[in-house]
Amino acid sequence: MEPLWLLILLSVTELSRAHNATVFQGLAGKSLQVSCRYNPLKHWGRRKAWCRQLGEGEPCQRVVSTHRTWVLSFLKVRNGSTAITDDALGGTVTITLQDLGAHDAGLYRCQSLRGDEADTLRKILVEVLADPLDDENSQSFEGSKVQKSISRNPSEEDTPFPPISILFLLACIFLSKLLAAGVLWAAAWQRQKWGTSLANGSGGGQDPDCQQQTLTDELELRDT
Repeated sequence: MEPLWLLILLSVTELSRAHNATVFQGLAGKSLQVSCRYNPLKHWGRRKAWCRQLGEGEPCQRVVSTHRTWVLSFLKVRNGSTAITDDALGGTVTITLQDLGAHDAGLYRCQSLRGDEADTLRKILVEVLADPLDDENSQSFEGSKVQKSISRNPSEEDTPFPPISILFLLACIFLSKLLAAGVLWAAAWQRQKWGTSLANGSGGGQDPDCQQQTLTDELELRDT
C-alpha cells in the first residue's frame, strides 16, 4: 500500500511542477477550500473568477465568478457545488468545493477579470483522495473527523459574512458621502446668506436720514 501512495505522491508532484501549480488535496464527499492571494491595489475594482483548464492550449472554462457589482464582491456566489467570495481589501479570493468527487480533480485557475481579458492569479491542482472512513475498518473511526491537507468542512465561523474589511470599506464610502453632503449644504447656506445680505443692501434704497439731509439742502438753495 505504501509504494502505491508514494507513486501517487510522486506523480502529483511532477504534474504540479509541470504546470507550476499549487496542489490542494481533499477527501471524497467532503469540502475543500482554496484561497488565492493577490495585490489588492493592482487588482482594485476587478471581479474574480474560478475556471477549469481542460487541456493544454485550450481556453480556461469558467466555473463561477464573483458578484457583478464589485463593491458586493464579498457576497458568496454559488454555481452548483462551487462557491466563490472575494475579500477585496484583504486581497484574498476564496473558492469552496463541496461534496468532492473524482470529477472535481484537475487543473484550475484563480483569475482577475479585466474586460474581456483575464489575468491568472494562481494555478491550482485539485486532487481528490478516498475517504479512509469508507474502508473496512471505518466503523472503528465512526464519529471522528478526518482532515487531509487543507481539506475541511467549513462552517459559518470559518468564513465570516461579510468580511470585516468589506464592512470597513462600506463605512468609509458612507462617511465620505455624508461629508460631501455636509459640505454642499454648508456652501448652499453660505451662498443664500450672501444673497440675502446683498439684497438688503441694494434693494432698500437710500438711508432715510440721508434723504432728509438732501431735501434740507435743496430748500436752503431755493431760499437763497
